[in-house]
Amino acid sequence: MDIRDIFKETVSTTLGVNKNKRKVGSAPSMRELKEGGYGIVDGGNAPAKRTRADELDAEPDAEHGSDNNGDDEEGGRFFADGLTTKEKDVIDWVDHADALEDALDRTGVQRLVVRLERAVSKNTADRVSHPNEPEKFVESEAELDEAIQRLLLLANDVQYLVVLEELDALPTLVGLVAHDNADIALDVIQLAVELTAEDAWSHEGESLEERKAVVGFISAMARSEFFEVLGQNLRRLNEGGESSEGEADRQGVFQTLALVENLVSLDVSLAEQAVAGMGLLAWLQARIVQSYTQGSAPDSNQQYAAEIMSILLQTSTRLREQTDSALMDALLRCLAKYRKHTPDDEIAMEYLENIVDSICMLVATARGKQTFLNFEGVELLVLLQKQPQVARLLSLKILDYALTPPPAEKLPPAESSPSAASSSSGDNEARAIAKRYIDGLGLKYLFAILMHHGKGGLQRLHKAHPDTDERAVNCIASLLRLTGHGTPPHWRVLAKFVPSPSDPSSWKSHVDRIVELNVAYYERVKDAEDRLDLADDHDEVSTDERIEERYLGRMDAGLFTLQMTDIIIAFVSEEPQAKERIEQRLRRKGRSLTYVQAELAEYIATRRADALGTADTSHGRPHNLSSMLLQL
Repeated sequence: MDIRDIFKETVSTTLGVNKNKRKVGSAPSMRELKEGGYGIVDGGNAPAKRTRADELDAEPDAEHGSDNNGDDEEGGRFFADGLTTKEKDVIDWVDHADALEDALDRTGVQRLVVRLERAVSKNTADRVSHPNEPEKFVESEAELDEAIQRLLLLANDVQYLVVLEELDALPTLVGLVAHDNADIALDVIQLAVELTAEDAWSHEGESLEERKAVVGFISAMARSEFFEVLGQNLRRLNEGGESSEGEADRQGVFQTLALVENLVSLDVSLAEQAVAGMGLLAWLQARIVQSYTQGSAPDSNQQYAAEIMSILLQTSTRLREQTDSALMDALLRCLAKYRKHTPDDEIAMEYLENIVDSICMLVATARGKQTFLNFEGVELLVLLQKQPQVARLLSLKILDYALTPPPAEKLPPAESSPSAASSSSGDNEARAIAKRYIDGLGLKYLFAILMHHGKGGLQRLHKAHPDTDERAVNCIASLLRLTGHGTPPHWRVLAKFVPSPSDPSSWKSHVDRIVELNVAYYERVKDAEDRLDLADDHDEVSTDERIEERYLGRMDAGLFTLQMTDIIIAFVSEEPQAKERIEQRLRRKGRSLTYVQAELAEYIATRRADALGTADTSHGRPHNLSSMLLQL
C-alpha cells in the first residue's frame, strides 16, 4: 500500500464536510411524536410499555455487534470505533513504521552509519562556527544523540557489527567518547554496554557465532584505541557534583564499569586488555577508598568499583600478578573501617564482602601472603575477631585463604613421593602467617567462634553466616599442619584439646565440638553417596564420568570439611586423654578412628594425584594416623 494514496483525499472529504450543508428543520410536536410511534403517552410524562417483540427487535445482532448496522454505517463511513477504512489504514501504517525501520539488513546498517556520519559532521561544523553559543549547536547535538541511539538496533542483530568496521565507522565512535558533551560520550558507552551484554550474544543455538561477532567488534574498537580513550573519559567525570551534570557523570562511571563486567563474561583476555588500556586497576584502587556520600558509608559506584575489583582478581591470574603492594594497603584500610561497626545497609554490606573477596584473591598467592604480612594484615584479623561485628566472621575467610599454601607445581615422575610434593608446595609464607596469628593470641578468638560463644547479636551473626564452622575448622587444621611438630606454636594449638592446669575442663568441649562436626559432615556425605548410588542405577554414563560426578557430589555435601576434621582428630589423637575421649564420642555415633584413617588416606591420595597431574586417586590400604600426619 502506498501511503500517498491514503492521504491524497482532501480533509473536507475525509471528514464528510459538504458545501451544501443540510438544514436543520423545526422540532417535531408532541402529537407528531405520538403518531410516529416514539413511545410518548400521556402527554409525554411516561414511556410506553415495551412488548417482548420490541425487546427482541432492540437486541444487538450477535454477529455484527451493533443494534442496527444501517444506523451505525452511513455509506460505509462509520464503524464501531468511529474510523473510516482509510483512517484505519493510516493508523496501521504509523503503528508498523517503527517495526519496518527496526528490521535491519546490511543496507539498513549502511543507512544508520551514513546518518551518524552526517550528524557528526554537522555537529562538528556547528561547534566550530559557534564555539561560545551552545544554542546554535544544540539541535545538531540532539540529532547526533539520536543517530547514536539508533545504533542500539544492532544489539538485536550483532552479526551486522562487521558492517561498522567495513564502513570505517569505528574510529568515529571512538572519537565520540572524547566529545565535549559528556552525554554524547555516555551514549557511545551505553551502546558498547548493550552490544556486549550477554543477552546480545548468548541466544540459544547462535551463541558461538554471535559471541565471535561481538568479540571481533570490541577488538576492532580496541585497535582504534577505544580503551585508552575510555580511561581518559573515566578520569574527566566528576561524581561529586550535585547538579544534573554530576548525576550524568555518575551514570557514566556506572556504565563504564558495567562494560568492563560484560567484557569479563565475553572474553577474559579482552577484559585484561581493557584494564591495561584504561589503567583501571589504579583508578579502582583510588575509587574504593573515596566515598561521595556524607559520613563514611560507601556510595553505589564505590560499591560497584569494589565489586569489579573482586571480579577481575577472581577471573584473571595475570591481573593478580600485576597488582602492587599499594592495593593491599588500600584494601586493608577499607576493611579496618568495619572493625567496630556492622554495615548499615545492603550497599555497605556488599561493599565489605567485595573488599574481603579481593583480599582473599591476593593472599592466595605467595607474593600476596608476603605483602599481607608486611602490612600487618594478620594483626588486623585478630583485632576484627575481638569485636562482635560481622567483620569478625568475614575475617575467617581471609585467614583461611592466607593459611592455604599456593597450588603446588606439577611434579615430574622422579619426584613422585608425597614428601617431595609437600616440600615443593612453597608454603613458607603460610607458615609465617600461622606463627604470627598464634603469637598474636588469635587462637582465643578462633576457638570462641568455633564454639559459637556470645549472646544476642553474635548468635544472629552465626545463623546468618552458616559457613563459619567450615572456615573455623579449616583454619585450625591448617594451623596444626603448618606449625612444626614439637614447636611451641604447635603445642599451643594442641593445648586447646588437652587438659591443662590453668584450664582443666574446656578441652573436653573443644574435642566434643570437633567430633560433633565430624559426625555431622560424615552423615551429610553419606546421604549424598546414597543419592548418587540411586542415580547411578538409572543413568547410562561412562565410568570416568560417574567417578567425577560422584566426587563432585561428595565435595558439595561437605567432604573437604569432613577431611579437615579428620586432620584435627589425627593430630589431637596423639594425646592419650584426648584420644580416649574421641574414641568414646565416635562410638556413640557408630564411627571409629578406622573411618578417620580411610578418609585421610583418600585425602592424601587426592593431594598426591593433584601434585603429579594424574587422575589416579587410589590409596590402597590405610596407614596408621601417625604415619599419615607426616604426609600432611
